[in-house]
Amino acid sequence: MVFILFAFLLQCGKESNSESTASVEAEKRSMDMPMEKKVAASPSVSQEAKEPPSVENQLGQVFVPIQITAERLLEYQVQLSYQTQDLIKTRKDILGFITKYGYIESSSAVNTDSPYMSLRIHIRSEKLYEALIELDTYGVLLSEDISTVDHTEGMVWQKVKSNREKIRFTRRSNANNQTSANSKNWEAIEEAVTDSENNLDNAEHEIWKIKDKVKWATLSIQFSSPIPADKIQVPTYRNAFVGILNVFLELTYYLIWMIPFLLLAAILYFPLQKVYLYFKK
Repeated sequence: MVFILFAFLLQCGKESNSESTASVEAEKRSMDMPMEKKVAASPSVSQEAKEPPSVENQLGQVFVPIQITAERLLEYQVQLSYQTQDLIKTRKDILGFITKYGYIESSSAVNTDSPYMSLRIHIRSEKLYEALIELDTYGVLLSEDISTVDHTEGMVWQKVKSNREKIRFTRRSNANNQTSANSKNWEAIEEAVTDSENNLDNAEHEIWKIKDKVKWATLSIQFSSPIPADKIQVPTYRNAFVGILNVFLELTYYLIWMIPFLLLAAILYFPLQKVYLYFKK
């Protein structure tokens, strides 16, 4: 009985020691897990810190120019020069381009060994950029010159003049209505009213011209073909023989005209010679 009791107590002690050891190891594991997480997380954090921000985040979206033509009254004047391989085809394409975007002012084309075409057209200003992009499909761009004329100040001044003339016209019309035909000032007031009407018409006309220039952009375009390489020119030898024959026929023609005069000179030669010898003796 004593031996069995001693063995039982010894077995209980081993189990208690194993449980305590397992609990200690579990506590150590629980303490090491946050450290492992921190250690594992630290390389990623440092890597993120080392990586530079992307260009997209720095610059944002692609820049698109904002047109401010609504605030300014701009007249566009464009001069372009293109080189094309087939001028005939380009001419047909450019005629369709003109009917699509505006109207033609003048045009000239020559189809020779060095063909070229020049034209001056007017297109709507709001379609200028679209038209320039389409023109690049008709040939290789050689030169470009785009300039603008700002009519904003002129438009403001013309509107001021127009409003001022309207006020003057109203005031002078009222004064004219209150003046009888027998008054001395009637003619002067009538003349002033006429001047106001003329000035108002001129101001309105200037406003219309400014709006028209701003509405239509002017394009001067030239199309040329590449300079051809030098060629061996073989002359037409047949022309040389034809020329010789023509000269011979011309000589015979004039000879026929001279035959009567030669015969007359031969007939008169001998009598004249005898007369000359007689007087010489």
